[in-house]
Amino acid sequence: MPLSSRCGQRGGRRSPPWPATRPITAIATAPATLKDEMADGPPPRPRGGGSGRGPQELNKHEDRLRDRLPVDWGNYNGGGYQEAVEFFANTLQEADTFEGSEAILNEIKSEAHNGIAWSYFRLQDLESAWNSFQQATRLNRRNADAWAGWAGVALASQRYNDTAQFANQVLESNLDYNSAFRSDESARALGHDRVDSRHIRLTLAEAYFQLGRYSAIDRADPNNAAAQVRLLRGSYNYRDPGHLLAEMSAISLELQQETSSGF
Repeated sequence: MPLSSRCGQRGGRRSPPWPATRPITAIATAPATLKDEMADGPPPRPRGGGSGRGPQELNKHEDRLRDRLPVDWGNYNGGGYQEAVEFFANTLQEADTFEGSEAILNEIKSEAHNGIAWSYFRLQDLESAWNSFQQATRLNRRNADAWAGWAGVALASQRYNDTAQFANQVLESNLDYNSAFRSDESARALGHDRVDSRHIRLTLAEAYFQLGRYSAIDRADPNNAAAQVRLLRGSYNYRDPGHLLAEMSAISLELQQETSSGF
């Protein structure tokens, strides 16, 4: 949505200055048996000590868990956000039965929490989204998509220092971040929405603007709104807050138009 002309005001709950995203088409499908299995929830956890599973069986279980995530995101991309919460939650429950590498488990669980969080964000349940993004980033600090969503929730909650921190974490994790074209190392599609590094920089710009950090004497200092606008525009000479706000609004509008024309 466009930056509000009331950007400098402090009242009311705000949304992040991202374009009005429309869900991309379902990016992955799964066999009906997998979907039915997911709807019924995971199988019961084996009883007794030790898994008794060899490397091949553990690899199959890992693949099975990872195969669930594109289906979960497919529900999200279809607009079924509440259903997506349930699907991602079932994946989390299934992950609790995984007895392989903790690093792999944390990566999978981070992505499931991330999907739950984006679903809650779409449902405008900011508190639940906040908590789930927090879980996602705790499990995998390199999950740029979770940091991006958390930055959006922070901005909508008027927590501008947090917004700047989380948005910077996105760029630190992945300078070329693009939510629509995400995939895992085996090319399983995890894409959703249409948020990329430009929207993150615009989010940073608004956070800095709200914090009164309009510009800096040192043009190499990136921690101000004018610097982020320069990174988006290629060049920009700061004049005053009103002119800066107008430039940020123009960038927001351009991103919206690009998205609606088939980004």
